[in-house]
Amino acid sequence: MRLLRFLLLTVCALTVHARVSAQSPQSRQSGRPIVHATRLTGSIRIDGVLDEPAWQSAPATSDFMQSYPQSGGKPTDSTEFRVLYDNEALYVSVRMYDSNPKQIAAQLARRDASTIYSDWVHVVVGTYHDHRTAFRFSVNPVGVKRDVLEYNDNNEDINWDAVWEVATKIDSLGWTAEYRIPFSQLRFAAKEPPDGRVWDFQIMRDNARRQERDSWSPWTQQSPGFVSSFGEIDQLRGISPPRRLEILPYVSVRDSRAPGSSMNPYYRLNDSKLAVGGDVRYGLPSGLALTATVNPDFGQVEVDPAVVNLSAFETFFPEKRPFFLEGADIFNFGAIRGYDGYGTTQHYFYSRRIGRQPQRLLGATYVDEPDRTKILGAAKLTGKVGQWVIGGLDAVTSAETARFFNSPTDRGTATIEPRSNYFVGRLRHDLNNGNSYIGGLVMATNRALADTSLALQLRGASYLGGLDFEHSWASRSWIMTGFTAASRVEGTPEAVALTQRASSRYYQRPDASYLRYDSIRTSLEGYETEIALQRNGSVFGSIAVKQASPGFEINDLGFQPIVDYRAVSTELGYQNQTPGKHLRFYTFYGLTDNAVNFGNTPVYNDFLVGGHVQFNNLWSMDGNLRVNPPSYDERLTRGGPLARIPLSWEPNLFISTDTRWPIVTTLSLDDIRDQSGANAFTTALTMDARPTSYIHVSVGPTLTEQYSTDQYVKTVRDAAAATTF
Repeated sequence: MRLLRFLLLTVCALTVHARVSAQSPQSRQSGRPIVHATRLTGSIRIDGVLDEPAWQSAPATSDFMQSYPQSGGKPTDSTEFRVLYDNEALYVSVRMYDSNPKQIAAQLARRDASTIYSDWVHVVVGTYHDHRTAFRFSVNPVGVKRDVLEYNDNNEDINWDAVWEVATKIDSLGWTAEYRIPFSQLRFAAKEPPDGRVWDFQIMRDNARRQERDSWSPWTQQSPGFVSSFGEIDQLRGISPPRRLEILPYVSVRDSRAPGSSMNPYYRLNDSKLAVGGDVRYGLPSGLALTATVNPDFGQVEVDPAVVNLSAFETFFPEKRPFFLEGADIFNFGAIRGYDGYGTTQHYFYSRRIGRQPQRLLGATYVDEPDRTKILGAAKLTGKVGQWVIGGLDAVTSAETARFFNSPTDRGTATIEPRSNYFVGRLRHDLNNGNSYIGGLVMATNRALADTSLALQLRGASYLGGLDFEHSWASRSWIMTGFTAASRVEGTPEAVALTQRASSRYYQRPDASYLRYDSIRTSLEGYETEIALQRNGSVFGSIAVKQASPGFEINDLGFQPIVDYRAVSTELGYQNQTPGKHLRFYTFYGLTDNAVNFGNTPVYNDFLVGGHVQFNNLWSMDGNLRVNPPSYDERLTRGGPLARIPLSWEPNLFISTDTRWPIVTTLSLDDIRDQSGANAFTTALTMDARPTSYIHVSVGPTLTEQYSTDQYVKTVRDAAAATTF
């Protein structure tokens, strides 16, 4: 009922706002290049051959400029494109002329590959026209596709996938790309302005052998933003977002075949499981999307890599499940603009918590348990109406049980994960033509802990509320961002005691007098806040101030390894993108990170100076020197006393040959030393060979010589050392 009320109120409010905002035409910024879309007459075959009459009747646009290496210069080879549309899709043709087509870099790879040696063309469409969000569709000369969601102007989500068509062809003039992008894969408002729709638009071309990027709308590596630098596409008339109902039911059978012990009463050579469920997607009239799922099928999701984690912190795995990927950028909270920062591994909404592996471990000889918690149902509302961005998600997971066997007289079942409800609500209002915003986030987790054993281990409820903002000025040369959030978790004294003793805080540390470990408390509260200022351009830099109180806890629905710190991070640098007599471009920078805990003990100190240089022959070199003054590690002894970290220093050098060569060689040298005499010198030599477009061979031997001053000698018991173990 709570989700239903939330959805109804949101839809009503946004529908009213949409009616009001639609009465005024969409704003147009001066200085943005504009391309006029032409309505398609006839038909087009997506084959990479641009010989249809419709393409010939559409006006060609060829006014490109170099983004790099010669910022603002004339492209080495020309590029032209045309844009068509009908009621179903957007069509884009791009002709990339090349003075030597035989040297076009065209390597085969998996979809979404990003590190291959290849030419590319990128078609980027910002249907919200907010100068912050866009959908990128990229392809290389042999048809390798890459789709990316651009959000918050400079951020990318490479896990976003869409269904679209593209065909390419290499010929005597260069190569071509022919696109068909269905409107069903894009999001835009239902109400069409009187003058037609206006969207953000950009075309970019990458030439690998020249390491050159050409852009239709001017953009350089020194530009303060990405989407905010786009041009526009207009005269899109008579189209509306598809509001069709999509229902995708499924039935799947999974069979696991693995070796096992005949002593295990639950072992089966073939373990088969049947699953039934489905997904529903509906486009609301306001331009929002409502998606729902019952027992979603994640059988086609990419498997997480196997890891051996010996640290005190859990491993972060990116989300790959389609239901949670759609609209994931909307739930992004607390995004700070800065070139350097401390404690940046946090994720306020970590959707992998929903449907996670059961948390209770049974210490039995043999256990038969599910590998994940079943999602009984989930619903999500995401999208943008006018200047409001909204996201709401509610999910219910089932209680999971496991069978255990110790002996014929000691066997049975036990609950290993309770029935749980997860809720996330996100609201953001864009201001100042997309240059500013203010937003809020609320999250809640509630568990039905009828099982006494589970109540001793898991928290019954957790809540979070927060506000964030961004403001930019001087054409986004200056950007200020910040957020603040407060959390509260509730549970039995045993569960809250485990929270206090978790590796993120270690309240029980014997030398942490500022922390008050209380074994009978039933709740824990905390906060986190950060503010940052960033400067973009040839002279760039940032400063960020952040603190997270010891009681801050978001790991029921978020991801945050550490709390209990106050940190200041700074960076200042200079970059030159104008090629000179010997250098193609260069960057030099320095940064600092300093953090203390709430007891004012220094827990991290870092100073670094470095630079990157690329020569005109396309060789490149990186180098830096890092110095870490003495500090104290609160977590090395896993809840014991502080451990002193001695002064250390680390020079590093990286050299890479011309990437156009058939065999690209890189050399890396790294030397780490500290005040105690410990040292580690590492040499790595990597050779990358591309004998054909579909064969890629990489060899990378590494040699490390290490001397450590840390070693176990013996255990000494001291009755007088009661507070220091």
